[in-house]
Amino acid sequence: MLQMCAKVTFLVTTASLLCACATVKSLPEDYGKPLPFPSEYLARFCYQPSAIQEELTLIKKKTSYNVYEASIDVGPDESGDESPITFEYYEQTADVESPVVLLLPILNGLKHLMRPFATHFAKNGYAVIIVDNVQRDTLLDDLKHPESAIHKTVQHHRRVLDWAESRPELDTDRIGVFGASLGAFNALFLAALDKRVKVASTALVGGSLPEVLVKSNERRIEEAVAGVKADLELSDEQLMDFLTDEIVTDTLTVAPHINADRLLMVMARFDKTIPYENQLRLYGAMGQPRAITLPTGHASAALYIFYLRSRVRKFFDRALAEPVGYGTAVSTDDPCSRGYTMQQSDAFPTSLIN
Repeated sequence: MLQMCAKVTFLVTTASLLCACATVKSLPEDYGKPLPFPSEYLARFCYQPSAIQEELTLIKKKTSYNVYEASIDVGPDESGDESPITFEYYEQTADVESPVVLLLPILNGLKHLMRPFATHFAKNGYAVIIVDNVQRDTLLDDLKHPESAIHKTVQHHRRVLDWAESRPELDTDRIGVFGASLGAFNALFLAALDKRVKVASTALVGGSLPEVLVKSNERRIEEAVAGVKADLELSDEQLMDFLTDEIVTDTLTVAPHINADRLLMVMARFDKTIPYENQLRLYGAMGQPRAITLPTGHASAALYIFYLRSRVRKFFDRALAEPVGYGTAVSTDDPCSRGYTMQQSDAFPTSLIN
């Protein structure tokens, strides 16, 4: 008994010390409204929703929620890839509409780092969807065709939101998105481009995707970068130019068009995988949203997982309880409703790139 009490005391003390080392910044009082995306840009992401074929397999029963392995068809896909979209679904057992949170995993697609967030949200009344990372096996190809990879990922996540809208037990007027590392990049793009997202949190994401990719010390990224340089016979400088030309949907591109008052950003001061200076660039480009800065590197940020899941959930609770009619995405026009489409090779407004 004494030994157990000692362990509990140690854990509580350690958690308290960790929390004390994190710094928290509020949204500036003079924060203004972001600018809406030009219609020409939004038209790049037009797609036609279609009927969804689903498969759900119950894998776990808890007191207040059930966990399913789920699969839905990809729907119309320009790339011809018919691989299904797979995810874990945490369904509330209470007979009320549940708010929804999408959790987007890191580069290697390991969902175990997201499950502590999933169980915490589920225990607090949220339906949870952990979306499998569709890019994890194709990083080399993604770096050769980065804009197509971003476009495909956004559309897959929008397809998951379409599925959520088909579920009567889900309140899709209250949708939140959280992602870490690669998942944070994906969360940022989805939050910027889909008006159904009402609140978002990103952990360890940076501005200028070309710089992040070239400078990152993450092993799989380094291997993919080396492979692209070898295949295309490019130097580091040439690769940077190539990625800058290819990537239209950069984090710095979308940042000024996100409602920063609906976003919580998590940064790591000693991160080398997503360099801290790039995190700060994105933070500034978004208008300095609420932010938590951890005194860690990239992987060691996991020490704060229990602290972060509580802070993110409480932020979502407050944001989703507010009687506001807007979310993270900003647009005054919907070119897709007019049937207007634009190919990825079409002209792009230079005001967004500069």
